[in-house]
Amino acid sequence: MALPIQMKHQLQTDRLTLRPHTAADIPALVRLLTDRANTETFLVPDFTSEAQATSLAQKLVDFSQVSDTGHLQYAIDLQGQLIGFITDCGIEADTIEIGYILDPAYQGHGYTTEATHSVINDLRRMGFKKVTAEFFDTNTASRRVLEKCGLRPTGSTETLEYRGVAHTCIGYSLDL
Repeated sequence: MALPIQMKHQLQTDRLTLRPHTAADIPALVRLLTDRANTETFLVPDFTSEAQATSLAQKLVDFSQVSDTGHLQYAIDLQGQLIGFITDCGIEADTIEIGYILDPAYQGHGYTTEATHSVINDLRRMGFKKVTAEFFDTNTASRRVLEKCGLRPTGSTETLEYRGVAHTCIGYSLDL
């Protein structure tokens, strides 16, 4: 049985606020979920309509509410603007796999590392014993984020076909 998620109403870092999404975030979430730079490295459906992307954005809003104990979903907020999110990609017992998206306009400033580090500390508080993540071997930025947050290679790799292209996924983990 998976540990329940006990999100806080907000986590504060030096520059960021991690918080539940609101309905006002839906347009920004749709942009993040459909931005080509993000969809090249973060597994999202190949939407055939804006309504499909909006439906997924609404699910992320719902998952981020403090009352939802089955999902981890924090908005990454910079000075009142949604610039990304951190989510769970699976929870099994006391192990959680995380993933993240950051607006390409804000990449390269350490925001993802700062947010991920804060969420890892929150997961430790919740009682999780291990954090895992996977990334495409070509996504060196994600590798750097995970390494800066203390995750290390597990030695596991898998080949995954995504949007017609075979990708090698590399596994990382951190014992909490």
